[in-house]
Order: sequence, then structure tokens, then C-alpha cells
Amino acid sequence: MSFLQNSEKQIIVQVAIDNPINKLFDYCWNESVLQTKPKRGQIVAISFGRKDCVGVVMSVSDHTEHDLDKLKAVQEIAPISPLSDDVLEMAEFAAHYYQRTIGEVLLPSIPKLWRQKNKWSLLSKEKRQKKKELAPSKKSPKDISLNTQQQTIVNELVAKTNNQEYSCNLLQGVTGSGKTLTYLRWLEKVLETPNSQVLIMVPEINLTPQMEQAIQEAFPDKKVDVLHSGLTDRSRADHWVSAHSGNARIILGTRMAIAASMPNLKAIVVDEEHDLSYKQQEGVRYSARDLAIWRAKKLGIPVLLVSATPSLETWFHAKESRYQKLSLAHRAAKDSEPPIIELVDMNHDRKVNPKNDHGFSAYLLDHLKKNLELGLQSLIYINRRGYSPVISCEACGWISDCQKCSAHMVLHKISDHKKNLCCHHCGLIKQVPKVCPDCGNADLQPVGKGTQKVEEFLVATFPQAKILRIDADTTRKKGSADNLFGAVHDGDADIIVGTQMITKGHDYKAVSLVGVIDADASLFSQDYRASERLFAQLMQVAGRAGRSEKTGQSRVLIQTRYPNATPYTYLKTGDVDGFLNELKDERQLVGLPPFSYQALVHAEHRTLLAAMDMLREAAQYSRNDANWPSAVLLSDVIPRAMVKVSGKERAQVLIESGNRQSLQIAIQIMQHYLTELNTKRKGVGWHIERDPIMI
Repeated sequence: MSFLQNSEKQIIVQVAIDNPINKLFDYCWNESVLQTKPKRGQIVAISFGRKDCVGVVMSVSDHTEHDLDKLKAVQEIAPISPLSDDVLEMAEFAAHYYQRTIGEVLLPSIPKLWRQKNKWSLLSKEKRQKKKELAPSKKSPKDISLNTQQQTIVNELVAKTNNQEYSCNLLQGVTGSGKTLTYLRWLEKVLETPNSQVLIMVPEINLTPQMEQAIQEAFPDKKVDVLHSGLTDRSRADHWVSAHSGNARIILGTRMAIAASMPNLKAIVVDEEHDLSYKQQEGVRYSARDLAIWRAKKLGIPVLLVSATPSLETWFHAKESRYQKLSLAHRAAKDSEPPIIELVDMNHDRKVNPKNDHGFSAYLLDHLKKNLELGLQSLIYINRRGYSPVISCEACGWISDCQKCSAHMVLHKISDHKKNLCCHHCGLIKQVPKVCPDCGNADLQPVGKGTQKVEEFLVATFPQAKILRIDADTTRKKGSADNLFGAVHDGDADIIVGTQMITKGHDYKAVSLVGVIDADASLFSQDYRASERLFAQLMQVAGRAGRSEKTGQSRVLIQTRYPNATPYTYLKTGDVDGFLNELKDERQLVGLPPFSYQALVHAEHRTLLAAMDMLREAAQYSRNDANWPSAVLLSDVIPRAMVKVSGKERAQVLIESGNRQSLQIAIQIMQHYLTELNTKRKGVGWHIERDPIMI
């Protein structure tokens, strides 16, 4: 390929743009106009096609393969320093690993307002106005008192930090063992180094207020900034640039925070590392936990993965000594005992009470009543929001299916006199029909129960109790989640009803009883990870009970029709390692992760046939390719478990290999043929998901 050499003064920059075209784009750099030399990582304003947009300079050169007269010039530079080099390198790695363009990875990680040239002057001015707010607090740090076991772990982590080299560590501790206090004391030592920064990641937005308060109390003289999608565009832009400039010493955030530019990053903590929320499920389907490990290794700094119920992959790496395991085996509070976990056999309960449609066993109701009399809090966990999962006609069997998805429409109670039907997958909302659309029968009945129905039953059964419901519906408005969790922590609730968002990381001081309803719904699934997720969820929710001495002996009651199922057997004894060891043996026997590597190829179209045909053709071309690795397996093309979503029919094919490099080659080959086929098979959408968490 011939290159046109430029004059000495001519500078060409290669710019990444949020675009599916897998290349960098050349632009001229006019040093006299821009008043500076180009640098890798600069955010710049450019014209692309007929639109103005923002890109990132990835490299600088003195030549181009294009006609110089046709090259456009960089228009303007954002008034901030270039992105840190480790962020650029991580984006390059993620683009290769997850098979997306560098622009698709890098640009969405920059806050929206910094991707708008017309906002730059405003952001720059407001940044100067806020300098006074950055002054450190005069408060004394809250004393972090540790027990011997916690202090031993801190000493080990500090030694690793002093060595100034990469290490990946798993902090596995029973719920209530003080994992947060342990790593905060470690970070206290890390932050003694001038200008050092630390990143703490949590899986859910609603965990950030409680965590931010704990951090501020421990480090009142350090600037803390929060990064998550619930912030306003204004706040996110300011917090991001505070981290980027080094002003923020502690960055607390959800998965998006892993891509933040932090020039002095010295340690990373991934709390609740097992949580599925760390895996992005749209756009670039990255794992923030895995990128955190990659970034730490690249920087040569320690990363700490924290969980009471680690993912099998993380636990296995620790078992194989790839990670170091640090254990907290006992609860931190001296008088805090682990809860008694009981399995309530609903087969027996139904014999006694066959007309039970509210889902509560007599045994659970009796303990709820006793707990209320003692003035202690109870938590009822059911991982299904809404009133009922479906409504049905008893005459002809009609059920409330979604017209756009292979799913039922869920009955939601809007008020005492109004209900509607909502699809939780496409968002379609409809009025509840007055009569059956098929046969005209007026007797339509709700089937099953969700958080709203459970709440309604408890209000009727315990009219004097303060009952609080926490789910995606009650926490939709800004600030509502903070208010609801604040009410729980302040003791303004007797019974809390909620989905999995109430189970993660919250330190409830007065919860003495946990009841679990309808856990069996997750037992039987085509997804091989279902039992692992169920076990983790139930261990987490069980850990919310008895976290302080005032609750006395706490109790967890899990209602089930299958008391001998493997997850329940280990739950009863709280044996996390035993469960994961059995799971490891099962996976090894059939060659599933962590003993193999996977990628899932998705396709969607208005018709299932078109989606499946495209995948079949791409699979056939790939198998016949001379470079296709012989040890890589391609499954049959099949419909997705939920075939239809938002009017699109979906299919998939699974790629598996015992070797990560071979899988990468196979993905690249499949990507090549899918791209070629897409030009003749119009309307078929597709993407490749590396390391899928749901199949």
C-alpha cells in the first residue's frame, strides 16, 4: 500500500469515533490554529460526514494513505487533559476481546456533556467556580475498629501494596463479617501515598448512598465522587472530570466507573463481585469485573474482589492459586450470631391448607406475628414485581400474553380501583380487558403473586404494621430508593417486601426474620447457571438477618416444594465452599466454564426463519474456513429461550472451546462472515457476546 508523504509541518491524527466501522479516521492537525501539539487521548471536535461529532485521538503520524486535500481538520480540543493511557489501552483490549470498534468502546464511557462540543465552555467555567468546594473537611475520621482476623487480612493487603505490583485477591467472608470495614482500612493505607486514587465498585445504584456515607465517615478529608447512570448529565460530567483531573481521591461507582480516567489509580475494589449487574447487557457487552482485573494487571496494582458468595469462576481461580483467597469466617459483631436457616416444606403445608393462594405458610405467618410483637423487623423476599405474573380466563384458558414478546403481561396494581397489564421485556402497557378477548367470559382471575399482591395480603393480615415495598416500581422516581432504604435503616418499617434489590450489601440493624417465597421458580431452568444464581441470592438475603446484637437469634425461613434440592441442602448449613465445590465437579464433568470458554452469537429479525438462516450460513462458512480452529465447537442454531422480544424473533448459536485463544480466532472468523452476510440479508440484526452469563 502506497502512502503519500506529507510536508514536515503536516501532522495527521488517527481519531476514534463512536461508529461500527472498524477503523480509525485520519484528520489534519493545524498546530497554529489549535495552539498545541497533538497528544494521544485528547478529546477533539471533528466533522464526520455531514455531522459534527466528538472523537478521541488514538495516534499521531506524519503520513496518510488518503489525499491530503480531502482530509478534514480537527476543529477544537476539549478543555481537559488527555485521557489516561491505561484507559486507552483497556479500551483497545476490550474492542479486540469483545469484537467491537474502539470508538464503540471508548466514546460511550465519556459523559454525554463532554461529547458535546457546545457544552465545553460551560463545563469549563463551572469547573472553575467549584474550586472552593474541593477543600478537605476538618472532621476527624471515624475510627475503624477491626478484630484480629480482619487486621491480619489488612496487613496482607498492605504488604502487597508496598510491593507495588499486581495481585488479584478474593476476600470471601460470611455476611456480616465486616468485609467493607476491612477493605476501607486497607484503602486508608493506600491513600497515605500523596495524590493516590482508589476505585470502589458496587453492582447497584441503590447501594451507593450507604457506601458513600461509610466512605465519607472513614475519610472526611478525602474528596469522594460517585459515578453511575442515575446521576444527572451535569453531575456525571463534573464527577468524571474530577476523577480525571486527580481531584477525587476515592471514586465510587457502578460498572461504568471502570472506564473512568484516573491518572493516579493505586487500588481497585470490586464489591459483590459475583453480581450479574457487572455484565453489560447492551451495546458493548463487557464484564466490568474482568476489566477491573485487566486494568489492575496493566497498572501493576492490587485488585480486591469481595463477596460472601463468589462466582464459581472467581472461587475456582482462588482455589487454583491464580488469585489469593482471604477469608473472614465469623461475623464481626461480638454478639451477632448467624441466622438459623429453615426449609419450610410447602407440600406438607398445602395438605393442611389446600386453598392457600397468598403463598404464606402457617409457620411463616406465625413467626411474622411473633417478630412484630418483639418490635423487630421482618423481610419478605419474592423476586417478582407486580401484582400477578399473569391473568387467565378460567372458561377457555386465555392468558394475558404480550403481542410483541414471548412473555406474559404482568398485572400491576396502579391504585385501589385501577390495574393494568405490563410487559417487563418491551414495556408495552395495556388496560385489563373487562371480558376475555377469546370467549367473552367476565371472570378473569390473577394467577400467581408478585410483590404488590404480597404487600396487599400483609396489609390485610397485619393492619397495625408498617409495611414497605421496595422493587423497581417503587424506586423509579429520583431519590425514592434512598428514601425507602433510609426508612428501613431508621426503623420506620416493620415488614419489608422486596425483590433482589433488598438483598445486596445492605446493613440492616433490626431485621430478625427473613421469609423467602417462590424460590423454586429459579430451580428449573435451561440455563446451567440458574442454581448458582439462586444459591447466591438466597445466601445474600439470608445474610440480611441478625446483623446486630439487638435482633437476638435471627431466623431465615425458605418455603419450598423441593427441600432436598442441592442449593437448599447447602444453604441450610451455610456451606458456600461445599456448594461451589460440587458445582465445580459438575461443570468439569460436562466441560462448562470455568473449564471452557464460550461466546454466544445472537441474531434477530421480524421472522425467526431469517434469523436462523443467517446464523446457519455464517456457521457453515466459518466451519469451512481454513483457519477455523479444530478444537472449537459450534452448536446447532436454535431459537432463544425467549424467542420474541419487541416484535423481533431471536436465534442463537453457541461457540465453545477449551482454549481462550482458539475461541478468539473463531469469533473473528464468525464476525467476518456475519459482516459479509449482513450486506445481502438486510434487516437481520446480530451481535457476538463474549463470556455470556445467560444462555
